[in-house]
Amino acid sequence: MMTIPVHVPVLLQEVLDNLLLPPAARILDLTLGLGGHAEALLARADADSRYLGVDRDPEARALAAKRLGSDDRLSILACAYEDLWEDPQFLAWKAAQAPEGFDAILADLGVSTLQLRTPERGFSFRDEGPLDMRMDPDHGLSARDWIAEQTDESLADAIYQYGEERASRPIARAILRALQEGRLETTHDLAKAVYTVIPREPAKRKGHSDPATRTFQAIRIAVNGELDRLSASLEAAVSHLRPGGRLAVISFHSLEDRIVKQTLRRLAGIYDGPGRTAPVQLPKILKLIHAGGIAPSEAEAAANPPSRSARLRVAERIS
Repeated sequence: MMTIPVHVPVLLQEVLDNLLLPPAARILDLTLGLGGHAEALLARADADSRYLGVDRDPEARALAAKRLGSDDRLSILACAYEDLWEDPQFLAWKAAQAPEGFDAILADLGVSTLQLRTPERGFSFRDEGPLDMRMDPDHGLSARDWIAEQTDESLADAIYQYGEERASRPIARAILRALQEGRLETTHDLAKAVYTVIPREPAKRKGHSDPATRTFQAIRIAVNGELDRLSASLEAAVSHLRPGGRLAVISFHSLEDRIVKQTLRRLAGIYDGPGRTAPVQLPKILKLIHAGGIAPSEAEAAANPPSRSARLRVAERIS
């Protein structure tokens, strides 16, 4: 029997407060995960509403189906949200169920707790597992195979860009040296390579992350192409909102949040590029809700530590 892991949806009340569901709502969940947000939103929605949950991870889809499968308002689609907008199954579902667009679209970005806590998926150095990190384990290169295709320069650039790691160059050299010497097969091997550059303190000080955290984040983002089409996907999502419909996006690190913030501001007619004092006319198709974003309450951050870095941004389509 498949056991559904304990899952605490991040910023759940804030999502419920900001995604306004009219009668017969049409809801698109770009990152269904274990279905925590979906369960709560479906509890708010009426009997004529329809909910489309999208996820690239087959294990997450199976667990969400077990959790929510008895609800005939729910459909689940196997797809990465970046590829959704031209997917024939999505287009067919939308034509049949939401021809005028969606009332609410939710994206809970980043890696899930399920993925982090499953050693076999290779996302975390807490428990040893194969160096994989793919959100869809049936497609694309594993982290080890991706690393094997990198040069010192390209790996360092990825670690610096996606992990904001200042020691990216010596870390990249240490990782590739471990690979060449046959010492890079598991998550612990990757962490050990990082520790040769930035030693791990025997007792990590409170508030200080493990030295391997930034490198793991960077390689995971690169392997899954998490930021490659994020802005374009948000623009596509907005194009599928009906007027008055809202988009809610939860990000978990500064790189994601910066892209989300800049994209939504641009679609709200706010120019964030160089030379801001120059007169620039941009189309305004969104209204920002809580322009600075919403962070978890102190109570949520204390009760659910993975939520501490989360930020929710919400925008409403106005045209």
